[in-house]
This record gives sequence, C-alpha cells and structure tokens, in this order.
Amino acid sequence: MGTRGYYVIRYRNMYFTSRHYSYGFPESLGLKVLQSIRQPNGIATYRQVFGEMLDGLTSPSHSLLLIENGDDFEPPSEQRPQRPIWIYEIDLDHNIFHINGIPFFTLECLPDDEAFVQYASEDRYGHTACTSRCPPEHKYKKPAPPTIDISGLATYRSLICTGSQVALSDLLNISDILSQREHVRVSLLEVMIGQCMFSSVICKEIHEIEFANDHNQFTNDQWSIACFMASIVFVPQMFDHIRRVCHPEPKRKEFTWVRGDTVVCIATHLDNEQCLQASVSRLINAILEQKDNPGYYFGIAFSVNHCAIIKVVKDTHTITFSHTNALQFLPSFYARSPSTPGITALARLGYRIDPALFERVMEICNYKLRMPVRIQTEQSLAQGAADDDDHDVSPNTICPPLPLELWQEIARYLPHFDLITLGLVSNLCREAALMLLRYPYLCGYRLVSPPKKIPKYLRGKKRLSMRAASFSAVRAGFRSTVYIGVESEDIPSKSMITPLRVKKFRLYVEFSRKRRYG
Repeated sequence: MGTRGYYVIRYRNMYFTSRHYSYGFPESLGLKVLQSIRQPNGIATYRQVFGEMLDGLTSPSHSLLLIENGDDFEPPSEQRPQRPIWIYEIDLDHNIFHINGIPFFTLECLPDDEAFVQYASEDRYGHTACTSRCPPEHKYKKPAPPTIDISGLATYRSLICTGSQVALSDLLNISDILSQREHVRVSLLEVMIGQCMFSSVICKEIHEIEFANDHNQFTNDQWSIACFMASIVFVPQMFDHIRRVCHPEPKRKEFTWVRGDTVVCIATHLDNEQCLQASVSRLINAILEQKDNPGYYFGIAFSVNHCAIIKVVKDTHTITFSHTNALQFLPSFYARSPSTPGITALARLGYRIDPALFERVMEICNYKLRMPVRIQTEQSLAQGAADDDDHDVSPNTICPPLPLELWQEIARYLPHFDLITLGLVSNLCREAALMLLRYPYLCGYRLVSPPKKIPKYLRGKKRLSMRAASFSAVRAGFRSTVYIGVESEDIPSKSMITPLRVKKFRLYVEFSRKRRYG
C-alpha cells in the first residue's frame, strides 16, 4: 500500500508529474495510467490538452480535470523524474509507454489489463523490462533511420573504387585467434560495459540514445557514455581506487583522437547502410584533414549499439581505405553472454603497439607530482656519466649492459608506478617497462590471464556473468585472483575510479582480490 509511484506525461520534451504516495504497483497505479490513455481518442486528447498548457492557452487545473478527474500534476520540467520505485510515463513525443524509464509498449496498440501486469518483468541486468513473451504488436517501435543522400558524400564516392569492406582480421592483419593478453583486455572491456548496463542511471540513457536521429541530438550525458565506451580501451590500462591514476574526462568534440593514429566519431543508426557510409566518409575526411604524413590511420564510427572500424592507408601518391561492416557492440539487455563482435574488435584495435604509451602513462599517473624522483634519477645518471668521464677507466673493465631479457625479469617484480622510474633510466629499460605496461593494471595488480569461474560463494548474486569476471593477477611477484565488478562479504573490496560521469554519478567498479599460495 505504501509503495510510491509517479504518473508522468512527456510532451515536447517537457515532463508533467503527478505524485502518488501509495498503490504504486503495476496492478494499481500502472493500470490506472494504462486505462486513461487507452480510452477512445486518448492520445489525441492528451496532445491537445498538454499542448494548450505549454502554449499558455489554458490553465493546468482546468485541462487536467478533463482527462484525469482532478489528478494533480506539477508544472512542467525539463528533467525526467527518477526517485520512486515505479514511474509510469506516457511519452507523446515517441508514442511509447515507459515503465521506470524503460520503453515498453507502443501507445497505438496497448495490451489489456491482465497482460499489462504479466509483461512487467526484469532483464538480465536486473532492470524493469518488458518480457520477451510480449507480442511484437504491443512492443514499442524504434524510430526509422534518417534519410541521407549519399550521392553528396564526395569522399566516399571518390574513394569507393579503392575501398572495400573486410573482416577485422584482414583490416588489422591479425590472427582470428586471440592471444592471452588480448583475451584479458577483451574480458576487461566486457566487464566495463556490463557495469554501465547494470547501472540504472546509465541504462535509461542508453535506451534514450535509440531515439536520436543524429549524433548532434545526444545530450551531454549520452555523449559521455558513448565516448567512454568507445575510447576506454585506448587509454593506458591503469585503474586505481584512489586518484593516483587520473584518466581525463573527454571533451565533447565531433572527432576525438584517442591515439595519434586513431580517431572516434559518435554516430547513430550504423546498422543502416546509408548511415554507415556517411560515418565512413566523415572519418576519412577527418583523417585526411588532420594527418599529412604517410602511414596507417584508423577511424571508429560508434553508435553505442554498433561500431565500425575504418583503416586509411596514406602513401606518397595514393590513398586507400577499407572498413568493417557494422558490428554489434552493446549486448542485448536479455543476452546470456557479455561478448559481442564490436567489443572484441575495439579491444583488439586498442591493443596495437602505441609509440606514445610511456608518455601517456606518465601523464595519467600525474608523474609530474613526483618530479623530484625523476630529477634525482636523471641527476644520478648524469653524475654517473660524469664520473666515468673523470676516471680514466679502461673500456675492457666496464661492465657490459644487462640484456633486455634480464631487465624484463627485474621489471616483473616492480610495482606499476616504479615501472615509470625504470623507464627513465635508459632506452633499454624503457623497452622492458613497456612490455609490462601493455598489460591492464587494476589497483596495482597486473592482469595476466583470462577470466576463470567465479567461486560458488560469489555466484549467489543475480546475473553476475554479465557484469563481473575473475582474473589471475600478479603484484610484486605474488600471484592472486582478482574479482572485478562484484562485492564480496568475505574479501575486502575497493571501488576503482573510471572517467565516466553521468548526472553527477561517477561509474565505480568494484575490485577485490584473493591471495594465491604455492
């Protein structure tokens, strides 16, 4: 009886809210909202009444008496209400009946009372969702993609004779079989995406993204979500529970260069061929305008639900390009596996060798704050070189430098921050450090092998496989099993910081570890 609920009307991107402090369940308030809009000419009446209110032609109290028998609606707001357990929204902008911010039914073919209550279910991430048993005629309809005149895409037309649509392995010239390190990075990205989908705040924004006809219609929050998902594999793979590692939040731009040779553009409806071609053309233009030097360059068209990867090869006299088809990126909210072709593609693209990785690691680790250590190291090296010059030592007595293999073994026992100091010693030491900096580091632990089964005492949490994983990890030579995306009552956990912020909510990912002996 005491369960709260909101009755919400959306029209012209404004929200009218009626608060109910009891009987908020689907079988009470939900049915009341359903019956009100299902009346003959209900949709037309709502449009007329709320349109007059927004135009100032009539007062809210008079208009609402006509359709709600005195139900008290608050003045319109640009913000969708969030707090109660149950929110029933009549979306007159898209002709959709939403429950708790999730699209359910088309207003043009609503179910009967009994079916309405039965269809209110949960998805694989624990959110309110319309059950898969609901007939398609009742389900909400996604908007059709915008019409694009691809004849005006000069770049695509001029290069189409030299371009081709290829598989990812051909595009990147890699094997179809993932290496162990690639498997680790793919699984870590799956956990990150699963954590986004598990968040109720981010989940609602993901559903809203479906209704954008163009990337310019994305809100700042929606753009932040899309850019985070598309670019997180291209930042140095270090994450911590305190701000010793700080990945900058990306600024909103039409094109975001996530690496010196890789650019991302946010798009919509990539599963439509015309929209895909338009995004390919945009990326090619961006690369040709920004990069003069010959070489290989990559572009990523990203719409959250799908992604496509473009490769542009600039030679001295010719330019060629190729691209994948639209790859599913986001798992279905009803999926039983977190894996998708798009997640795998971006993780493998992000694993390519980055010549600027060491400098980028120093930047996100705020190494300038520990500049005295760097200065002292450089001064010691300079002093050592001066001492060698001052003393007339025979070259035959100078100890030969350690080979790279030995420096790599030494580096394996160093904490991740000390790898930076090691890399400042010499080019050889930097090469050894870079071999290890390509691994993901979480709270100081280096992830070294793919996920294993999560133990039984953690499996009680619902739908854990869609948002969590366990990895073999190493820290200072000691092996551990780390659990990402799940809290445990038996193992102390920490919250890793990510650069994603939505509605003043920052995405944190739970992390815990269990020491392995022997």
